[in-house]
Order: sequence, then structure tokens, then C-alpha cells
Amino acid sequence: MMKCTVILTVALGACLLVSTASAGEGGVGFSRNRLIYPASQKAIKITVSNHGDSPYLVQAGVSGDPVKKAPAPFVVTPPLFRLEGNSQNDIRIVAAGSSLPKDRESVFYFYGTAIPGGGEAADSNAGVSATLSIAMRSVMKLFWRPEGLKPSALDAPGKMQFIREAKGIRVKNPTPYYQSFSSMAFDGKAQELDRVTSMVAPFSEQVFASDVPVSKVTWQVMNDYGGATDEVTQSLSAGDGK
Repeated sequence: MMKCTVILTVALGACLLVSTASAGEGGVGFSRNRLIYPASQKAIKITVSNHGDSPYLVQAGVSGDPVKKAPAPFVVTPPLFRLEGNSQNDIRIVAAGSSLPKDRESVFYFYGTAIPGGGEAADSNAGVSATLSIAMRSVMKLFWRPEGLKPSALDAPGKMQFIREAKGIRVKNPTPYYQSFSSMAFDGKAQELDRVTSMVAPFSEQVFASDVPVSKVTWQVMNDYGGATDEVTQSLSAGDGK
């Protein structure tokens, strides 16, 4: 009897798809959902845990974009390994010596794909059985952070400027850090950040569209640990109407 194995890869951009799982949930999870790589360190690590009984094959790497099409100056060890049931393994990420900007952060994407060691057999047809194995993929942002950036990462979110314009809200980020919004509301109405680019690059600005005038904005950004900063509500200054 011949067995046909179908591998289905699940991936949704830069979102964390294999979340940190508790021991009671089973499955594979990573110890963090956001990575900061200080330039002063030779390497950083992330732990992957298998909370179930079955083994997984885990592949990991770093890319310059969320879909693994751009190279990145990092080496991941081990890049491919077997993770036994109810066990964990550390993955090391090592900078490969590329010349990156020293006055601002650079962003990359760590990915980890976990393929189960087996699946449930489906009904056979003409002597062929099919086994469905779902390859779970996790993608998270990795920020390369040079030394001596000012202000501190803790104080940087408070330096952002929110300006009311005819087409929406212009957010200016005068800091050397990426600012990723975890929530945003215009006059109390929550914005759907999963449908727009919600990360403002260092020393840049971005417009968040609004069909109606906005008088105040409530927001939070992601902190270094993957959580959210305290919620801030502030009145908007008027722009030039462009």
C-alpha cells in the first residue's frame, strides 16, 4: 500500500502563527514573539518548545522580508532539527558581519516552520492512503539595534507626533526606532491595523486614513518584549491640510 503525504504550509505575513503554547495545549511554540538584537552582542537565542507527544521537524532562518525572498546578514543554528515530544531546543541567531546603519534600527524577519512527524490517516481509495500533515509557520520581527541610540527605546514612543490632516492622521516618528502600533482609535473608534501598514520606520512618517475629521487619537505600540505600552490619548494638532 502506498502512502501519500500532503504538506500544507500556513503563513499569514509577519504575524505570529505558532503562538507560545502552554503545556496543556500541545503543539510547538516559541519563547518570544518579537526579537531585539543589540549590536553589542555576538548572538541572541530563542527557545522552541514541543508541548505534545509527537516529534516535529523544525526549520528556522532569518530573511529580509516576511516571505523569505530577501537575504539577511544572520546565521541561524541549527537551521534544521528534529524536536522530540515534550522537549525544547535553543536556536541561536548570529550576526554575519554585514554593514548595517549605525544611527537607526534595521528590521528583519525570523521564521520557524514546524512539520509534524505524522498525521491522521484518511479514508483510502484504490489502495492509496492520504496523511495530512500541517506545517505550522511562525514569522516574527527581528530588530537590529545599534549601540548608543538616543532617546532610549523606553522613551521613544512619547516622541512621536500626531497631526490632523484632511485625509487622516499623519504620524511622525523622529526617533531611530521602529514604532509598531498594537492599537489605535480615532475619537474612540478602533482602527483595523491588520489591514494597513501599522509600523512607522525610523525618521519617517505615515498617514493613517480617515474619512471624517479626528480630534483625538488613542494608541499603543509594541514594546521590546512583545507586549503593549500604556495606552495614551491625546488631542491632535492641525496640519497644513495636504
